[in-house]
Amino acid sequence: MSKEPLARLNRLLGQIPYFAGLDERAREEIARGVRQKSLAGGEQALAEGEPCDGLYFVVDGQIRLIRTSAEGREHVLRVLGAGATFNDIAVFDGGPNADSAVAVGPTTVGLIPKALVTRLMERHPAVAQAALKLLSTRQRALSTVVEDLALRDVTSRVARLLLGCVGKHEHIVDQAPEACTRITHQEIASMVGSVREVVQRALKELERDGAIALERTRIRVRDAAKLEEWAGAGG
Repeated sequence: MSKEPLARLNRLLGQIPYFAGLDERAREEIARGVRQKSLAGGEQALAEGEPCDGLYFVVDGQIRLIRTSAEGREHVLRVLGAGATFNDIAVFDGGPNADSAVAVGPTTVGLIPKALVTRLMERHPAVAQAALKLLSTRQRALSTVVEDLALRDVTSRVARLLLGCVGKHEHIVDQAPEACTRITHQEIASMVGSVREVVQRALKELERDGAIALERTRIRVRDAAKLEEWAGAGG
């Protein structure tokens, strides 16, 4: 890897909580061990149930984490942007990949092999401490998702998703501010655990209230405060 791409990768690793506490030399060592892969839109970075080969992170573009039911229905768990990691749990518990990861448009991902992650945790206690903290945060986020599905109506869940695209309620959208650009109603439905027709009605309701504007190729947040009110509403 040439000097400039290596430096850029080093900077990106510094934004990842696991490695933020390491010095530049330690991060450069990690960067040299990273395997990068370019993906086309719709291409899988990894598949649910397959053996774990390491810790992934987004270099450029977006990744959607997907869980598929026995009936073949897909549910989008999270949307990730540059610097966000995935496959974390499988790396630490030794099990298979928990979710499938699919690229949203042209995307580059980095893979840190599992053996290298293990060595880093042994050599740098700060990495292990950061892992505990981040996994605890992910557990809280999962609890929020369960709460949303159980206690909030679809309009509220859609509002929280759209707020995630402007940096709030990030339990679904993580470092991916463009996640709501060129998003379809069906894709929103798969993120909020609903169906397209119900999501369409929810979006129209939010638009009538002035919280969002439905444009031809995107959804634009017009009034985040109003979205917050909808996001806090119950069933």
